Formats: sequence, C-alpha cells, structure tokens
Amino acid sequence: MLRRAVLGVALICLVGGGAYAQDMSEEDNECTRQLTAAEEKVHDKIEANALSEADAEKVNLMLDEADALCTEGKFSEASATLANINKMIGN
Repeated sequence: MLRRAVLGVALICLVGGGAYAQDMSEEDNECTRQLTAAEEKVHDKIEANALSEADAEKVNLMLDEADALCTEGKFSEASATLANINKMIGN
C-alpha cells in the first residue's frame, strides 16, 4: 500500500511540473530538468524493486524538498539535494 502511495506521489510530481513550464528562467528550467530526471530514475528504481520502502519514502521526501527549493529559486540547494538523491539511488 505504501509503495502505491509513493508511486502516486511521484507521478503527481512528474505531471504537475508541466503547469509551471511557461514562465521559467533558464536556471529554473535547468533545475526542473534535473528534478524530472531524478524523479524518473527514482520511479525506475521503485518499479524494479531496487529500493526498500523506507529508502523510497526518504527519497520521495527529498524529491519534494528539491521541488520546493526549485520553486523558491534556491537552485544551488536544490542541485545539492538532487545530487544526494542520485547517490542514494546509485547513479
């Protein structure tokens, strides 16, 4: 059940990002691209059962944090969070 909830949240994040794509700066676009790439990698790892439920939950919380940082314009902090996510999922 938790796995389905995590997947649902991840998919909502992927779909919801397109609504903000029109009025973004170049730096904001790069942040969004990095976030989307990380979300896709996480989704693939979850689908392949390569992450435990605890790790998947932690990574999804970090994705939410990175998304909020991108939205707030804190691009360097968001990039650092995304780098930590990539380390956690083995990329």
